[in-house]
Amino acid sequence: MLWATTAGAQPAPDPTSDPTVVPAGEAAPPTMVGGWSDIMISRPLTLPAKKIAVYGTLELARLSFKDAMGNSSSSTGEVLDLGFGYGVSDQLTVGVGYAFALHDFEIKGPLTLFGAYSLYAKDKLTIGASANLTIDFHGGADLMGNSITTETLQAGLGVRYQVAPKVAIFSGGTPIPGAFGRGVPSEIPMAGSVLGQHLSIGLNSNAPISFDIPVGVGLQASPEAFIWVNTSVAHLGLSNDNNAFLFADYIPLNIGLNYAVDKHLNIDAFLTLPDLKQSQFDLLFAGVGVRYYN
Repeated sequence: MLWATTAGAQPAPDPTSDPTVVPAGEAAPPTMVGGWSDIMISRPLTLPAKKIAVYGTLELARLSFKDAMGNSSSSTGEVLDLGFGYGVSDQLTVGVGYAFALHDFEIKGPLTLFGAYSLYAKDKLTIGASANLTIDFHGGADLMGNSITTETLQAGLGVRYQVAPKVAIFSGGTPIPGAFGRGVPSEIPMAGSVLGQHLSIGLNSNAPISFDIPVGVGLQASPEAFIWVNTSVAHLGLSNDNNAFLFADYIPLNIGLNYAVDKHLNIDAFLTLPDLKQSQFDLLFAGVGVRYYN
């Protein structure tokens, strides 16, 4: 899409030149395979028909806490997040995700069933919508200390707008599974995954209902590397939850890299700081993962 709009402004290629040589300062044109681009900023938000996506992410959570006496303590935990997406058509993707703890191994965790649909993809703007049901088999404990299962219904948009050939602003994505915290910024919206979870409705008794507004910016630093950063502008507690606003109440920050090894394999990495304003404790999440498209 991006390259089609800029092609008319380029001079006719010199047939004697090497077509693999890219002029200085220009990005290489994307490799298109059935509507699929190898370049992240040009990819659709849903999978092409019959295309699959398989991913796995290893996440590390670290909490450092200082009590009123000035004594410090810390703890760590690891989460494995697995997922699968399938392109029913060029517009519709369905999939499933599952995450569970590796530290003090506990196989019970959140199971997510989702569907994503492409709403608009033209010129610089790409929009997709998704909905998911998450069933957390280790959603907490009741008053007797017994493990309980929680259900949450979520929906939202994945939005990407290219403000420049190599720069895009976006909203949506999948909140870091290991975080489980309100207002934690999400990963970027990607084909084969949940595109947005702006609205979250807890289905259990007295469960919270909330609306989050994540925003971010991404840079296609090279044809292989897409670097991004995002935050959450606001967390609106609609029921059984509190409001939080950027800078006034919290400063969440998420930094990530998506690297395309080839047309099939991606390597992803991120670092999440849920609240830079918090002084009583330091909490961070980091992760590295792989995505395979075929």
